[in-house]
Amino acid sequence: MAQKKQVKFQGKIEPITDTTPFYMVFVEGSIYPPTLQHLTYEDAFTESQRLSKKENKRAYVMLSVSQVEQIPNVTLFKI
Repeated sequence: MAQKKQVKFQGKIEPITDTTPFYMVFVEGSIYPPTLQHLTYEDAFTESQRLSKKENKRAYVMLSVSQVEQIPNVTLFKI
């Protein structure tokens, strides 16, 4: 059985410190991904109630907790 080659992640993942965390609403089974960022929990909660009632599905309020940044692979340009 062939083993999968592990690809090393070339970036960094860290807690959000330089920007304000935000909230998003995810509707279970929805074909639309979350796109609207809410700055307060109350706004996100109100939106989750609205969407849950509209879609007749469970809605979740999500809080951003970390950010991921890609670091360019500059090793390709060695002289």
